[in-house]
Amino acid sequence: MKVFLIVGWITIGVLILTSLGLAAESDVDKLLDLLVEKGVLTKDDAAGFRADLAVKKQEEKEKQKEFNVVAGKPIKVSGYTQLRYRQDHTLNNDGFDIRRARLDIKGDVTERFDYRTQVEFGGTSGPFLLDATIGYKVNPYIKLLAGQFKVPFSQENLTSSPKLETINRSQVVEALVARGQDVIGNQNGRDIGIQVSGSIFSKMDYALLDYAAGVFNGSGINASDKNERKDFAGRLVFHPFKEWSVGGSYYNGYGSWGTPLRKNDRDRIGAEFAYVKDPLSLKGEYIRGNDGSLNREGWYLQGAYFIIPKKFQGVLKFDTYDSNVDVGENEVNVYTLGGNWYFNKWAFFQLDYELKDETSIKEVDNNALTGQVTLQF
Repeated sequence: MKVFLIVGWITIGVLILTSLGLAAESDVDKLLDLLVEKGVLTKDDAAGFRADLAVKKQEEKEKQKEFNVVAGKPIKVSGYTQLRYRQDHTLNNDGFDIRRARLDIKGDVTERFDYRTQVEFGGTSGPFLLDATIGYKVNPYIKLLAGQFKVPFSQENLTSSPKLETINRSQVVEALVARGQDVIGNQNGRDIGIQVSGSIFSKMDYALLDYAAGVFNGSGINASDKNERKDFAGRLVFHPFKEWSVGGSYYNGYGSWGTPLRKNDRDRIGAEFAYVKDPLSLKGEYIRGNDGSLNREGWYLQGAYFIIPKKFQGVLKFDTYDSNVDVGENEVNVYTLGGNWYFNKWAFFQLDYELKDETSIKEVDNNALTGQVTLQF
């Protein structure tokens, strides 16, 4: 009886140490060989234990989400690639492109200091720096961030591309949050500056309030400030329940654009909401912006539902944008019908059809069918 207790405790100990990475496979093999030599285990028992241990190790590997790289300090390397196909009459030719190919490196230098560097290799602009930050955790409720990162404005802007239910972001986000159609050019929603952020008033397993506020150059990525004034951005999000969020954003900026080049105010204000509880998600935003003498606004409403749990998600979205609210019949409406098929949590395929409707007299043949494969690591 004593022998069996010893074997049992050794087995449990080896399993725990192996799962924690504290016992190498060679150490386990030596221990099993010793137990067989002493007559405590038979060869068949040892072989069975090795098989059980291999199964256990594979199960732990499948559950693992992050893998450390050997370096001076543990670092986390991740990234993703998005291959896109577009059928759009506004393009010269339909075809494939590498929309995004990103490498993301993160790590903790101390318990309080952390860093992040993310580089974009896809697109047509060649490799360029997306994120380069140094963070400092003052306490559980306050974190300071310095460097280049996403401006704290708009929930869709702050949502990572692989987390979007649709392939494209909304027109108003592209136009008013430092993206493709903004007056300052496509900055991927980012700028250089400093920020304070955090979550407060914790309740159960979520916080009632998330906040972020920062001061930025206002010139976009990889660019120094072009004037003495600094831009301000802030966002508050209230969670009345775990599944619900309601928030608002504010941006006060100043920059130069146009031909001839002129200095203008660049201000924005936004409101947002989201309800996310599997299998349903509902999201929406309204943003109004002022670019010098031009007043712009737009909003979107989106619903998504997992028709096949964890596998197939259907998406409906309506978004509208007015590039000059002082001019009539200027809105562009986009109706998106989409479907997302998730092979697993690392890989999925999206297919969206966008029906575009211009309220102006001139109609444009610009409806688009887009497919996109995302692979993450």
